[in-house]
Amino acid sequence: MRLRLLALPLVLLLGACSTATPVPTSSASPAPAPTPTFTDVSRGDTDSIVRLLTYQSGKDKAIVVEPIIFMINPDFCEAFHLPPDNQQCQSAWNTADSEAKITLPRADDAEFALVGASGNDDLTQCMDEQAAATCKASAKEFAAWYEYNSTPMVRLKTRNGVAVSLAEVYVP
Repeated sequence: MRLRLLALPLVLLLGACSTATPVPTSSASPAPAPTPTFTDVSRGDTDSIVRLLTYQSGKDKAIVVEPIIFMINPDFCEAFHLPPDNQQCQSAWNTADSEAKITLPRADDAEFALVGASGNDDLTQCMDEQAAATCKASAKEFAAWYEYNSTPMVRLKTRNGVAVSLAEVYVP
């Protein structure tokens, strides 16, 4: 009887180490592409679109931003696996908000760009492919533009977590 009790754990252990191969699951279609992620603008060198929550002109100032995902359609709807008849897919572009508030130091020599800078009437001459401004503006012009807009989107470039460039993202 005692030998049988000692043999039982050995039989159970060997049964758990079965050499049977598992049945493969069907994976005929490739896995969907990963959903885009928010850029961590507080570390390293970055180039991304953010909402500008706080801006003040002057030296030794910080900015507060909210990282967002800004994409044109249909790229946005494909990336977030939304059906084409979804309400969000009807607009030219969309954003996904992170709801994070990040405070960054701003370089004293930060560069600024606005779509209508220097009185340029042809807006397309002052925009890149993401509708971010490319025409240089002064810090004073940028501050006036910021005061006129409520939580505007900007293309933010950072170097080692410091804001070095802010450019208006033009959305009519």
